[in-house]
Amino acid sequence: MSTPRVILLPGLHGTTSLFDRFVAAAPANIALHCQSLPNDIPLDYHELAAWVTARLPAEPFVLIAESFSGPLALLIADRCENVLAIALVVTFVVPPAPGFIARIPQRVWSISPPTALVSAFLTGGDNALAVDCRGAIESVPPDVIAKRIDEAVHVDVRAELARFTRPLLCLGAKQDWIVPRRSMAKIRAMKPCARLVELNGPHMLLQTRAEEAWLHIEPFLRSVSVAL
Repeated sequence: MSTPRVILLPGLHGTTSLFDRFVAAAPANIALHCQSLPNDIPLDYHELAAWVTARLPAEPFVLIAESFSGPLALLIADRCENVLAIALVVTFVVPPAPGFIARIPQRVWSISPPTALVSAFLTGGDNALAVDCRGAIESVPPDVIAKRIDEAVHVDVRAELARFTRPLLCLGAKQDWIVPRRSMAKIRAMKPCARLVELNGPHMLLQTRAEEAWLHIEPFLRSVSVAL
């Protein structure tokens, strides 16, 4: 049985290089496309949704949205009829962190985080992945990072989630130090019919638990195909 095309939306860094492990672990029958975000100009969520929507395929597809891109996926689905289903991964529909973070001076985001810090908070001790993650963050201008953080700590896409009536999968990470478990619980509370799965892993779940994540995503994609 063929599965629908899958579009991957990245986290705060907006790049696609960190999807390499997840893509490599994908079942052979999955058609994947990694969609980057524009890193040359600060854009809000609605502007990003318009930018990405203009670059999506004409045929129906499923979105897999990681972290920062969770709200983005719901905004895209709200304006694009081709979205068959969404898999939300370690993400949120209302701010996952206190609003004061948005008031941190922009110059702070130009300081490269230590690899040990990235490893502890994002990759669960995977130092090689932490180095790659640090490189992805460093490739993004500080004003773009600051804008996306500001968007994340003020976002509210509960209305878009309420309007989304197609299949929904939620993957959470039990050792996530960035997006608290209550964020995924809020999504599940609004959408009791959604599939909610919590895996043992850090925030960068698709990178560190790629094979295990596919064990849940691939059947979800098959179910979407059956429903077509």
